[in-house]
Amino acid sequence: MSRDILIIRLSSIGDVIHCTPVAEALKTAWPDCKITWLVGEVCADLIKYNPHVDEIIIWSRERFDKYVKDCQFSQAFAVWKELKRALANRPFYAVLDIHGLFLTAMIAKQVKTNRRIGMSQSGECNPWFMTETAAPSGHHIIDRYLSVLTNLGITPSSREMTLVVPETAKKFARDYLQAANVCSLDKLAVLVPGTTWPTKNWPPELFTATALQLAKDFKILLCGGKSELPLGQEIAAKAGDMPIINAIGHTSLLEMAALLEKATVVIAGDTGPLYMAAALGTPTVAIFGPTNPETYTPPGNSNTAVFNQQPCAYCHKTKCPKGKAICTNSVTPDQVVKQVYYVLKKLR
Repeated sequence: MSRDILIIRLSSIGDVIHCTPVAEALKTAWPDCKITWLVGEVCADLIKYNPHVDEIIIWSRERFDKYVKDCQFSQAFAVWKELKRALANRPFYAVLDIHGLFLTAMIAKQVKTNRRIGMSQSGECNPWFMTETAAPSGHHIIDRYLSVLTNLGITPSSREMTLVVPETAKKFARDYLQAANVCSLDKLAVLVPGTTWPTKNWPPELFTATALQLAKDFKILLCGGKSELPLGQEIAAKAGDMPIINAIGHTSLLEMAALLEKATVVIAGDTGPLYMAAALGTPTVAIFGPTNPETYTPPGNSNTAVFNQQPCAYCHKTKCPKGKAICTNSVTPDQVVKQVYYVLKKLR
């Protein structure tokens, strides 16, 4: 019997990537099942080409949140009704809420199903609205997401993340790098200087110092979204005469993924492109501060983390209570460069 499964994970980039092993495990256990994924507009392209996902429902959670924040409740209600129409008369064998918010609990309640499965440690009263919850089966965020499958009697055999880059984006990356005089024999270090949290942001001068050390063996490419444009400009300016290829703000999400796929190594904080790179099999060096590397470092021998544990470690706060973000800022370029060569040496 075919089972229709709805996965709810609206955002963010890293978490959507971390959730992809759930789809693969479902398809491995139940090849005939149909997987529908409810996702926000920003992250939709990350699963557009995923071979384990049969259908995507794109809902503008971004517009909904903005309308609510601006007290434009009639507009927010209109966006909510769009979602209700998309889910109307759609029976599902089970709904997997792998976001764990009050909002996603309310979405799950709109779905015609007898099983709403969530995560037991979710906040915002989310578990109250689930018919079942699952306790984490491990320390890593991927294990937490995979835990919802235990209620379906599924034991995952893989924790590998999935990201598929289409040929159009691959061609963009080839053309872009060729125009930047990067050939196939060059080693390419991609630096991603921005994150969505001030406490996760490694200072741009430290990225510059890292780039200067790596420049003897690598060509340096900066990646990121438009909001990180000032960071890229600052790093390039501080680098002086050293050539830096600055792609920040000049790519779509999948075009950036194609550049990450071409990299020899990616250096980033705890942010979406780090997990995109890891899902594509590119070696990564992650710089951690307020979040726990045991929970978030991408799995596998090709990924490593740099962190200096502080007495206030892993507070998970977007703004440092002490105002200095010592956890992140204490990481040195020497530590990062050492890990770059260490992780690449392991893979020889």
